Amino acid sequence: MSMILGVLLGILSLALLWTLWGRMSHALQMLQQCHYMNDRFTTWIAGHRLVALPAPLSVLVIAYWALLVISFLFPLPSSVLSVGTIVIGILGLGMIKISSGVSKESKKPLKMTARVWRIVATGSIIMLLIAGLSSLFLNASGSILLSQITGWLLTFNLFAYLLMLLANQLNKPMENSIRLGFINDARRIIKGSPSLDVIGVTGSYGKTSTKHALNAILSEQFNTLMTPESYNTPMGITITIRNYLKPIHSKFIAEMGAYKVGEIKELCEIAYPKYGVLTSVGPQHLETYKTIDNVKRTKFELIEYLPQDGIGFINIDDENIRDYYETKFTGKCTVYTYGIEREADYRASDIVVSEKGTTFNVTFRDGSVHQFQTKLLGLHNIYNTVASIALGNELGIPVEKMQVAVRKMKPVTHRLELRRNGNFTIIDDAFNSNPVGSKMALEVLGQMNGKRIVLTPGMVDLGTAQFELNKAFGTYMKDTCDYVILVGKKQTEPIQEGLKEVGFDEDKITVAENLTEAFKVMYEVVEPGAFVLIENDLPELFAE
Repeated sequence: MSMILGVLLGILSLALLWTLWGRMSHALQMLQQCHYMNDRFTTWIAGHRLVALPAPLSVLVIAYWALLVISFLFPLPSSVLSVGTIVIGILGLGMIKISSGVSKESKKPLKMTARVWRIVATGSIIMLLIAGLSSLFLNASGSILLSQITGWLLTFNLFAYLLMLLANQLNKPMENSIRLGFINDARRIIKGSPSLDVIGVTGSYGKTSTKHALNAILSEQFNTLMTPESYNTPMGITITIRNYLKPIHSKFIAEMGAYKVGEIKELCEIAYPKYGVLTSVGPQHLETYKTIDNVKRTKFELIEYLPQDGIGFINIDDENIRDYYETKFTGKCTVYTYGIEREADYRASDIVVSEKGTTFNVTFRDGSVHQFQTKLLGLHNIYNTVASIALGNELGIPVEKMQVAVRKMKPVTHRLELRRNGNFTIIDDAFNSNPVGSKMALEVLGQMNGKRIVLTPGMVDLGTAQFELNKAFGTYMKDTCDYVILVGKKQTEPIQEGLKEVGFDEDKITVAENLTEAFKVMYEVVEPGAFVLIENDLPELFAE
């Protein structure tokens, strides 16, 4: 009988080890999406307690340790402890399965980087030390030891997310040292490239699209390199420089993101930009920035960092950019403005949008006017393109070459990307969403001929302004779409309120629990010739 119990405990331990790895992996996935920032990860844990610290599993862990204490205080047969552990362990496996936050098809899967493996190693050492020392202290052996192994694995399953949080914190000094070494190497490479011009691109939104537009235009005349995907952090830029920058490159386009004051300046002190583009300043990441003034100051760190012979390009139509530039700007570089609505050094006008794309004129700062055509949709893409044309012109690229580049530009994946899907068209704007871009995306949808459907979970990471901005998003839908599909009942409450405020037909609104259900509804209501705007697709970090 004892051998059978031992085998069962062994099998149960292996099963709990497997679930422990699953929970650790999910914790690391969320930590990675939080950019390894423990304060953001702690906030995520607090908002997802049923996943990170499921109450039923807590009860079972307490029950196990109560059973273990009782078995030491009273002369119970070891088989009682073994059987009790098996029952509790099996129930624990069921609770872990029910409460799991791991999805089979992850939108932003965990990347098993060297840093992730270091966190795993530190976490494993912590668990081995805790379990090993307790076994030595209790002088456990035989079936009692097997029971303790099972019990500790069940306990570590409960605290997996907190263990990864602790391991990340313990690793910080080591990570900072490794990080500094890589950054210094990147600085050395940039300083050793005197013929290289670095172009920084920042803004609350529009960074990635502008980066791609710049690359398309500048590559007509220069050997260019841009940071891939959304590599806009210190390590993202460092990795790009160390792994991809070659002597043949004469222009390096670096996307620069930030979550708090000082982080753009930190990126500038890695890449040393000579040119800079500031696309927008808005209420993004207010949970870390706290105020819009901090956002303004941080984004302008790029333009204020540029050398005296450098050139900054700013979107003068953006109210926040205009306010800071006119009242607080202290930079020493030349600054050129671009826009659509206001007088600017480079201004777009006569914009005509259709299903095939957009045509527009650009008035250069010397007064000349040139026409451009692009497959891209949306005013924000015009802003991004005009900024790129302005920089291209200052670098001496002929207008004819820029016109060809603009005509060849392709949409950045999931950023107002037009895709045929059978007999209807999807306008894919799923990468991210913000107050400005979401409104412009609805305007694009409103210009289409056919049934117009919007599918969205709303916007996140907007701090205390999140409710009102999502409510406003709902009001914009009244005259731009015919049917609304919302994803997530709780997180879309502000949008629902906005729709109600403007009298949108309730029969033309569906609130789905998840994206799978939302797509089912989409296929039920879509018609031939219809257009479906997919606005935002939240990663697991923001799932309800």
